[in-house]
Amino acid sequence: MVRVKDLEFSVKEFSGALGDFGPINPFIVSYIAILGLNPVGVFLAMGVVNIALGFIYRLPLPVEPKKAIATAAIAERWRPQQVYLAGFVTGIVWLILSLSGIVNILASLTPITVIRGIQFGLAIILLREAVDFMLSNLPLALICIALIALLSYKFEVIPSALAVFSLGLIIALLSSSDLRSITIGLSAPDIYLPSISDFTYRLATVAFSQIILTFSNAILATCLAVNERFPKRRLREEKLALNMGALNIFSSIVGGVPMCHGSGGFASQYFFGARTGGSMIMEGVFEVVLALMLADPMVKIFRNFPSAVVGAMLFFACIELCKPLLNLAKSDRLGLILVIVIGVVSSIWDLALGYMVGLAIFYLSRYIASRLK
Repeated sequence: MVRVKDLEFSVKEFSGALGDFGPINPFIVSYIAILGLNPVGVFLAMGVVNIALGFIYRLPLPVEPKKAIATAAIAERWRPQQVYLAGFVTGIVWLILSLSGIVNILASLTPITVIRGIQFGLAIILLREAVDFMLSNLPLALICIALIALLSYKFEVIPSALAVFSLGLIIALLSSSDLRSITIGLSAPDIYLPSISDFTYRLATVAFSQIILTFSNAILATCLAVNERFPKRRLREEKLALNMGALNIFSSIVGGVPMCHGSGGFASQYFFGARTGGSMIMEGVFEVVLALMLADPMVKIFRNFPSAVVGAMLFFACIELCKPLLNLAKSDRLGLILVIVIGVVSSIWDLALGYMVGLAIFYLSRYIASRLK
């Protein structure tokens, strides 16, 4: 273990980084395998951003693909240039919202029960994804769950994420039949300059939906999750908005995908051992090396990475997300009902809709209560 001021570089921190390891994210793999994005730019953007955030915040503050944009882009087979432009446009919007102070105003109007509801909705969504992934190889998933439980709660000497990730990597290597055709060497990203010709009405509507989703989960829910676990190093909402503005503009120019923070990613990294920015920096260094030297072999390996292993890791991220609800169940029964309603709406339809429904119910109930007094 090496400590540099408040950064720690250890096996435990690296295990935490693997808890939400970007390159095995299904959206990342789909962007590359289905839409044909250059993996060099994708991994390079993720790596540079992780390193920068690790040094700036000294906290585990992972980034992940924007879900609404990724879903629409993959389903509708967007051209790579449209993906880059979506990231650039949302980046500009977040810079404006942060620097103008609008983010702080919206955050002050959002009660904590609504944020808890978004967290609960995300937990349900992640659980659904986890189950789908685990059903691809249920025996392997159960082995991984047992291994994570044993190493996390009973034998803490070996980091659980490192153990199950290594198991998945071995399986991926053994099942990769095309490794003989891989190429290793220095690669460069594609540089993208935004063009109005890539802009479409569909891109605008998806970007708007993504902004609401990002505000509820990537800003409000992430701030709450981080500040509860690191109360002495509190994050502010406008800082996260500024992050997402800068990182998305940078990512789009070097050929990366639209990215944001996420309470689910933080919960996963925290559960598996990340406590400082060292986890981010180590992950980032790996991703930069991957981008510049090993993009081709890693893409082929990650395409064969067993989904059941990813599902088992997501399962424990769900548990971490739901922990704060236990205290709410004891102290605020009415608040818990609102959380459940928001969670159900979010998981069935959309996190952004869940956020707006939650706000409407909260302020409507306050208005009715004031009129009855």
